[in-house]
Amino acid sequence: MSDQIAVLQRIAAFAAKVRGHALGKWRKGDGFAVARCIQCGRELAVYGAAAQLEMDGEALACECDAALHVTAA
Repeated sequence: MSDQIAVLQRIAAFAAKVRGHALGKWRKGDGFAVARCIQCGRELAVYGAAAQLEMDGEALACECDAALHVTAA
């Protein structure tokens, strides 16, 4: 399961980066990992059960407010 979570972390990190987020260090637990954007604080979580892997969080749903201000300048 940890290999699957690691792969999902990379996919989620890429998806967040596309939205302008700069994720900090991942906090890992049993079957999940959570990271927060160091610019705006939005969180991203990946988690998995035996049958299904998922990712969720504002960092996937929203663009980074801080990144928008930097690119507008």
